[in-house]
Amino acid sequence: MSFNIPSPISSLEKIRNYINRTPLQFSHRLSKEIGADIFLKLENIQKTGSFKVRGALNKVLGISDDNIVAASSGNHGAAVSYALSQKQLVGTIYVPQNVKESKVKNIESFGSRAIKFGDDCLDAEKEAIRVSKENNYTFISPYNDLDIVSGQGTIGVEILEDNSDIDVVFVTVGGGGLISGVASYLKSINSDIKVIGCSPKNSSVMFNSLKEGKIVNTESEETLSDGSAGGVEENSITFKICEALIDSTILVTEEEIALQIKNSLIYDKMLIEGSAAVAVASAIKMREEIKDKNVAIIICGGNIGQDTLKKIL
Repeated sequence: MSFNIPSPISSLEKIRNYINRTPLQFSHRLSKEIGADIFLKLENIQKTGSFKVRGALNKVLGISDDNIVAASSGNHGAAVSYALSQKQLVGTIYVPQNVKESKVKNIESFGSRAIKFGDDCLDAEKEAIRVSKENNYTFISPYNDLDIVSGQGTIGVEILEDNSDIDVVFVTVGGGGLISGVASYLKSINSDIKVIGCSPKNSSVMFNSLKEGKIVNTESEETLSDGSAGGVEENSITFKICEALIDSTILVTEEEIALQIKNSLIYDKMLIEGSAAVAVASAIKMREEIKDKNVAIIICGGNIGQDTLKKIL
């Protein structure tokens, strides 16, 4: 099935010199716990601390406009700010009022300005879109953009380069940009690869939308998975892609997310953020279904606030 997504292979060529080629690392601990061969795609050690930089670079490197606005809970904003800095540009990033201060600092460390607006990411997105339309600026969506989706799909290219025998991939879902890019590439190579969409119970807008057969912006509660939290833009291209390509979905609790953040730090000496822990917790929850399989879990980011980490520990 074609969604007119630009080739992630071409996107990888475009962004290769600006990103880290992150490892697909075998996890002895999780393999033993789950009863499968578990490989972690370590985007927590990516530039800016998350996978988002792939899509942002793929978009920014292809545009000439120097008036850029974006909206983000933090990671996409830092990614856009970093991408712009590679062209000696700065932009304006709208973030929700409750954004973690560490994520604001990450955005501003690359030169762009962060403006707080609204209760969640969807509010910030709507304001950024309004400003962009009124001033004829370029708005860079965190997910509702084919170049962004293709950029995130470069993770799928690297996963199969490192292990062509992967059977199942676990991906945390927010607006759906990451899973859309990864799933579209993986399934174009091998339609038998199963793609699992993972969400926190407290903020599961795409999960609920897929269940309803249309985008439904249900209210979100506070979650440790702030990187995937918030609403989905109306008519987002990612909804149809998710609907077609996600094989199954799963929800995890805040307690399950917290446990995997803690276990990753204590046992693996690895710092991961809440949205990455969602995918790990989901794989553990589905251990019976994935027993004896080759499984990739995308560790989508490592940007977690000090206060959040202290509270969990």
